[in-house]
Amino acid sequence: MKIGEWVKMAAIIVVCVLFDIGLHLVTTVYSTMPENPNYSIVAKLLGTEITASLWALLSFSGAAYVYCRIRNAIPGEGVKKGLRYGSAIALLWLFAMLEGVPLFGNPIINEFVVGLSDAIPIFLMGILLSLLKAVKGENAAVEPFTLGQKMTAVSMFSGIFLIGRYISYFTGVIQSGYQTSPFYTFFWTLLMGACIGVVGILLGNTGNTLFLERRAVKFGFFIFGINWAAFLIFMPLLFSGYLIDVLSRIIIDILLVTIGYYLAFIPRIEFLKEANAEKT
Repeated sequence: MKIGEWVKMAAIIVVCVLFDIGLHLVTTVYSTMPENPNYSIVAKLLGTEITASLWALLSFSGAAYVYCRIRNAIPGEGVKKGLRYGSAIALLWLFAMLEGVPLFGNPIINEFVVGLSDAIPIFLMGILLSLLKAVKGENAAVEPFTLGQKMTAVSMFSGIFLIGRYISYFTGVIQSGYQTSPFYTFFWTLLMGACIGVVGILLGNTGNTLFLERRAVKFGFFIFGINWAAFLIFMPLLFSGYLIDVLSRIIIDILLVTIGYYLAFIPRIEFLKEANAEKT
């Protein structure tokens, strides 16, 4: 990208961050802030508003960086790339926000509205970034997933995420609401895994599927990892006492997603290998 394109990207990030802040101001009645919060050192020094704005700038910048690095591998042309990426990250962040229902006992409507305040701007950012001048030859060939392949991927991600998270819940490695809110905890964990599977399908490029291990690491550690960490880091940035728990979540979830991606697409890889062998 040329300097002019980087300037445009920075402007897009700033506009979307301001939009994000504006939506949060409008929806303050649905705020999920605790009544007597124990703020972090950063929040005490800078104030909650500046700290929250700093988080928004960092998280949106991280999401934009990931898009710029993977845009040539996202299926589609032009704005279709932005729709895929924006939808994927918006879903990821929205469902992540809903964990506050079983974890903190917050009303689901509050978590949903606050989550939308982040999801809508990140979706918009994906679209706006896709309008930047495309690099020649960056449009990836699309070979649609069949319904069976989509079902397999979503089921595998759901299962791996559910098993891995519950091991973490039972061992106390991370905080959870499985004892106080067993139904919501199970339901959220299952749907979060499915959501990650949908993200994998939206951003999946079948043109380079023979390098499965590399793709699994790229999706788990880079695409999912950066966007997941960017969103979850809000809690320790604003509040005290969450750093270890959030870091544990990030590491565990990245490993689960990487494993899930690898297992989800093994059948497809083997099929392609056999097809290529027959052609030769």
